[in-house]
Formats: sequence, structure tokens, C-alpha cells
Amino acid sequence: MYWLAALFCVVVWGTTFISSKVLLLHGLSPDEIILLRFALAWLCLVPFYRKDLRLPWREEAWMLLVGVLGGSLYFMTENSALRYTLTTNVSLIVSLNPLYTLLIVSLLYHTVRLTPALVCGVLMAVLGVFCVVMNGHVLLQLNPLGDLLALACGLSWTFYSLAYERVSRHHSALLITRKLFFWGFVTCLPLHLLTRQRKDYGAILAESAVWGNLLFLALVAGLVCFFVWNLSVNRIGTVRANNLLYFSPLITLLTAHFVLAEPLTLMSLLGMVLTVAGVWLAAGWMKKGRTSGN
Repeated sequence: MYWLAALFCVVVWGTTFISSKVLLLHGLSPDEIILLRFALAWLCLVPFYRKDLRLPWREEAWMLLVGVLGGSLYFMTENSALRYTLTTNVSLIVSLNPLYTLLIVSLLYHTVRLTPALVCGVLMAVLGVFCVVMNGHVLLQLNPLGDLLALACGLSWTFYSLAYERVSRHHSALLITRKLFFWGFVTCLPLHLLTRQRKDYGAILAESAVWGNLLFLALVAGLVCFFVWNLSVNRIGTVRANNLLYFSPLITLLTAHFVLAEPLTLMSLLGMVLTVAGVWLAAGWMKKGRTSGN
């Protein structure tokens, strides 16, 4: 059940680019989209958690770290990377997050060992992701600033996962999710105030397409998916859950094909097969109990 729940989150996150694109076309900036997403998600969580929100300052500092790594820093580096480099580069670099997670966790936890079976599965998934993202194109242009921002985005999620593991030992997934949206909003707000432009927000927010996509991003991709993902990570572990993120570009590709009529190439189909096989091999190895996700 928790594997399916985590996969549901990956599927939803793989389709969010369409909603974000619609909001950008209607005049909202990336930081405005982030602020509205976090604010709506946080407000919707208020009725579901009425306990005392005050925490010792050390615990609150960890919650702040979770909000920055999984919220403001992650989304701002991702959106900023798109301004300086190709979407292909960003998608490829960010989607390799499970690889970053595996390498970092293997250095921090002695229970995670890089065996030949695991390495083979990871390499197959990485190759599959590359084929899916390239989708028949052979040109990969490098842009140092944009590519470094994309790398920072991927690493941000990796360290968010590790920070979440720490706070989840003492607090519920519901409280952590609420704190994430709160601190994500607070830490993103100064950047918005420094870079904001005059706009007719009344006209923008009056559009039904804007509210529909905002509600999807805030409530489904934000509130529901972050809460469900956090619960799933508690049960199946960080490394195993993050392995499912290899499927994200595959979902994006299929969504673009069926919604935007973008073509599927032989390379992308091969990439899908390699990705599924690689994740299955890596997950099957870890399911035998030779590693721990906590």
C-alpha cells in the first residue's frame, strides 16, 4: 500500500509541469506560484491539526530546515535553473535525485552497501532516465549556472529526505507537513518582496484556469502528496522511496504525449523499459532486507 501511495505521488508530481506552465502563461511568476501553493496548502491543514504548535527551538530549527530544503530552496532552484539552461538539462539532473540520495546515505549509514546488484539497477535506471529525457535528441548543451542550480535542486531534495528522517522520529507526518508549508512560505516571501512587479492580480486570479491549477498544485500535488509521501517514507525508507522518483520524467513524457501531443521516440520507449527494469532490480535487492531506509 505504501509503495503504491509513493508511486501515486510521483505520478502527480510528474504532471505538475502542465499546471505550472498554465499559471506562468497567465502572468504569475515562479515565486508567486510557490507562495500561493504554500499558503493554500497551509490554510487547508489548519483545521486538521489543532494541537500546540510550539516546539523547543532546536526542534523548530529542524522544521525550518525541512521547510527550506523541501520547500523554498527546492522550488526556487528548480525554477531558476529553467531560466538559464535547457529544460532537458534540468529534468535530467533533478531526476537523478535517487542516485544522489543513495550515494550520500551510503556514506552516512553503514547499513546501506553498494552491491553489484544495486549498482546495476541504479545504472540501468539512470540510463533509462537519460533516454527518456533526451527523447530522440542527441544534443545536450551545458550551461554552468543553470546546471549547477539544477544540481542544487536535486541535492536539496536529498538533504530534505535526510532531515525529514530525523524529525519524523519525534513528530507526526501531519505536523511536519504543516511546518514545511509554513516555513517554505516564510523563507520564500523575502525574495518575492525584493523582485515583485506591479500586476493586476484581481484579473489574474479571476481566471478559472488559474484557480483550478492553483488548487491542484496546492491541495493535490502539495498537501496530499507531501503528506502521503512523508507517511510512505516512514514505512519503506528514504532510499527505496526516492528510487521511485526515477519514474518522474517517464510520467512527464507520457503526460506531454497524451495532453500536448508531443511525440514518443524509440529512444524514449527504450528508456521507459530500462527505467522500470532498473528500479525493479534496485528495489528488489533492497526488499530483501540488506539495507535500511531509516
